[in-house]
Amino acid sequence: MRIAYLALVEIDIANACLIHTRETSEQLAAMGHEMTMILPRPLRMQTWAGVHHTWVRWWGFDRRGQLAFFIDSAWQLIQMHRRQPFDILYVRELVRHPFLPLLVRWLRLPLFVEVNGWALDDFRLSGASRRELRAIAQSQRKLFQAAAGIVVSTAGNAEKVVARYGISSQEILVQELGTNTAHFIPGDQKQARRVLGLPPEAQIVLFAGSFHPHHDLGTLVDAFARLASEYADLVLMLVGQGAEWKRIRQRLESSGVMGQVRMFDARPYDEIPLYFQAADIGVLPLTIKKVRQQNGALATKLWDYMATGLPVVVTDMPDSASYALLKNLACVVPPEDPQAMANGLRDLLSHADLCARLSAASLDYVRKYRTWRQAAAQTANFILARLSSA
Repeated sequence: MRIAYLALVEIDIANACLIHTRETSEQLAAMGHEMTMILPRPLRMQTWAGVHHTWVRWWGFDRRGQLAFFIDSAWQLIQMHRRQPFDILYVRELVRHPFLPLLVRWLRLPLFVEVNGWALDDFRLSGASRRELRAIAQSQRKLFQAAAGIVVSTAGNAEKVVARYGISSQEILVQELGTNTAHFIPGDQKQARRVLGLPPEAQIVLFAGSFHPHHDLGTLVDAFARLASEYADLVLMLVGQGAEWKRIRQRLESSGVMGQVRMFDARPYDEIPLYFQAADIGVLPLTIKKVRQQNGALATKLWDYMATGLPVVVTDMPDSASYALLKNLACVVPPEDPQAMANGLRDLLSHADLCARLSAASLDYVRKYRTWRQAAAQTANFILARLSSA
């Protein structure tokens, strides 16, 4: 297929959205599809393997600033499509686009939309007014109704697209993302710790990601505080940034455990595997609200942990779509329960055989089923099926 991939990346928590866009486009290109990325100029330092890049004007994320991106990207798309027609336009969900549905209808270009989060929830957390939220919902409705297919990263968000906008479930693919198993690999733990200046003999618990409310770092801090005196060599390593960073640091200080904590700012994607390789255990702490929103506890970070060979503690609930899978791959504990998380961490810290079993099972699983190549193949097959049915 000849694919135009349009991405503004308006909301990018911990750089995850840009990584998702990059991995998807590179893997589709590696499968033999002709990929043309249409991106704002501030991202022009990005050069992705096998992908053509088209850079367009962009003056900011406010509505007037984005208008340059909308107009210039539309003009570029029209010119390229006239020279050599695209088979589809693949769009990373744009929160508000004034004329994209009309544009694809005029070009007779099948539209596919990728949804990696729930924009209404993100903007609600950022303090958007009810009027703004209504306008965003209206724009989403037009975008989704114009699409030949929608690729959604969680079961919960797929359910929202069906319930809120009346989209048929047959038009939706739940694509639960993946990991790069050539990038995230088990490594030399002692060497990684030397490079990062970490204690060579410590037992290190890692959280890497955004310091935002949906990551329940407060529960992780409270759980760690319950274990810190029990394990004198225990270290909590936090890597990332976000709105909760200052509050979490204050909570660590008031808990009296800062001497056993290492905090790193957000790191480039190319460096992240080193932090994973230095750790003994990975943690994915999600709030009850986030698990309910997604109908599960699946995330790219989880697959990245597993691909590096880390046993993982993850918060999930028995009635979620992900629980049956995760209970065989990770130490699953209920959300927002510090004692349960402390018990889960203690089980892994105290039982090397349990760590080895979970590490082997999860590593085998992601290599077989959760690579970015497999995610791209599922997406491509879905697109072809939708085009055939259309």
